[in-house]
Amino acid sequence: MEKIKRYLTAIRRYHRSKGHGIHSPFAFGFTLNVLRERLPYYAYDDIAELRRLAVSRTKYLWRHPRIISFKNAKLIFRVTNYFNPAVILQIGTNYGISSASMLAVSSKSELYLCEPSISEYPVTHEILSHFGNKIHPYKTFDGGITAYKNACSKTNVPFVLINSVQEEEYSNVLNYLHGIRKSDGIIIIRNISRNSVMQALWEACRNAADTGMTFSNGKLAIIVASAKLPHQNFSLWF
Repeated sequence: MEKIKRYLTAIRRYHRSKGHGIHSPFAFGFTLNVLRERLPYYAYDDIAELRRLAVSRTKYLWRHPRIISFKNAKLIFRVTNYFNPAVILQIGTNYGISSASMLAVSSKSELYLCEPSISEYPVTHEILSHFGNKIHPYKTFDGGITAYKNACSKTNVPFVLINSVQEEEYSNVLNYLHGIRKSDGIIIIRNISRNSVMQALWEACRNAADTGMTFSNGKLAIIVASAKLPHQNFSLWF
């Protein structure tokens, strides 16, 4: 049903993705200069190399999780580069490519990673080892979020990427995101067209506040929670 909906709205999403009908200066600039930016960035080659490593290490595995596309890895880099967070929270990762995409922005940033299955694929450790002590892994959400909160100063705007959420952690994750959604912070939710839990998480977060903007292509969603922005949801092509 979600796939059919995306096809039916494709023309409208594509038209708006060009900036047509977007009246907010922030949304217009963010759409054209971040979401749909086509110029190359310095880190793209490094991200591509790490992704090739993940592909080579997993191509003979049976039924392994999907590897993030290079297109989405570049998108995550651009969004992270735009907001330039000092500390990042990530929930779920298969091979560490999305982590690498975010950490490629700044040598000073740190990432708190919640992933109970982090030891399942050796290539994940191989990829994450490129970033040394910049990554703090946790096998539970509670442990990771507590450490992340302690690392965030009052001047740090929360920046959260969610690749996957286990059903038993759904309520805890949603409660934390509601806190961000009602204040200031950036939330990226992936796999919303492939995973019913992620779709439910996105739908619950989308309208959870009276302010802030969301941007989604039906597969990935970005929430810019800010009291300075009016409440608007943009369905786009990116």
